[in-house]
Amino acid sequence: MGGLEVVDERYTTLFERARAVLEPDRRVGSVTVGGSVGAGTADEWSDLDLHVVATEEGFDDLVADWPRWLAEITPTVFARTPIAPFVVNAVTNEGLTLDLAISKGAPFVFAPPTDYAVGLMASTRFAELGSALEYAVAEQLRGLAGPFVSLLQREEHVRHLTGVGHLLGLLTTVFVAELGAPPLGKHWNDALTGEQRAAVAALPPASATRQGVLGFGLGLAELLVARARPLYPRYDLSWPADLARVTAVRLRTTLGIDTTAWLH
Repeated sequence: MGGLEVVDERYTTLFERARAVLEPDRRVGSVTVGGSVGAGTADEWSDLDLHVVATEEGFDDLVADWPRWLAEITPTVFARTPIAPFVVNAVTNEGLTLDLAISKGAPFVFAPPTDYAVGLMASTRFAELGSALEYAVAEQLRGLAGPFVSLLQREEHVRHLTGVGHLLGLLTTVFVAELGAPPLGKHWNDALTGEQRAAVAALPPASATRQGVLGFGLGLAELLVARARPLYPRYDLSWPADLARVTAVRLRTTLGIDTTAWLH
C-alpha cells in the first residue's frame, strides 16, 4: 500500500501534466492527489483521482471549460461528467483511468461511510447495524416470496440475474453484522474474513437458466438465513417467523420446493 510510488509510473507523469496545465490557470487554486493514492492506501491496480480547487469567481467557468483543459492534459478515449458537472471521469488513450473532482474554495473530503447501505435497491441507509440486519433478512424473505417465484415462473431468467448484486449486498450485511464491523469501504477483502469469502465462493453459479436461478437463489437465501438467525438476540431483534412461514409455504405450493429444513 502507498501513494504514487506504487501505481503505474505513467500516473506520475499524468499528475505532473495536470499540474502544468491547471496551476497557472487563474481560475485554479490548487491541484492535489486524492483517492487511495492521496490517502496512501493505493496498490498497483489503483487509478488516479485529482482534486482541483477552483477560486470562488472562477469555479463555474472552470467547470464549463473542462473539455478544453482536459484535452491539454491528455488525449482521451472517454471523458464525461456522468456523476455531477463538477466530477470528470476519463480514460486516456493509454488506458489510464483519471477522475477529477472540481470544488470551490477547498478540496473535497471523501470520508469513509458512516451508515449502512443494504443491497442495491434500498432507498434508506441505516445508522444502526441491527436495523440494517433486520432489513436485509426481511428483504431476502420478501424477495423469495415475490419476485423470485414470479420471475422464475415467467422464465425471466436474464432479468432475474440483474438482482444478483442486490442479493449479495443483503448477504454482506449479515457478514458485517457477524463481525460487528463498520460499513464496508472500498476494500472488502480487508473487512470480510476468509471463511465468509469462501462461503460466497461455494455458492452454486448463477446463470440465466431455471436451474441456475434456483441453485444460486436458494443457496444464497439458505446461507443468509442460517447465518442471520443466530444474530437476532445479539441485536435485540425478533425473528420474522410469520414472514418466514408464509415464504416457505409460497415456495412449496408454487415451486414444489421444501425449505422447512432451514426456512422456519
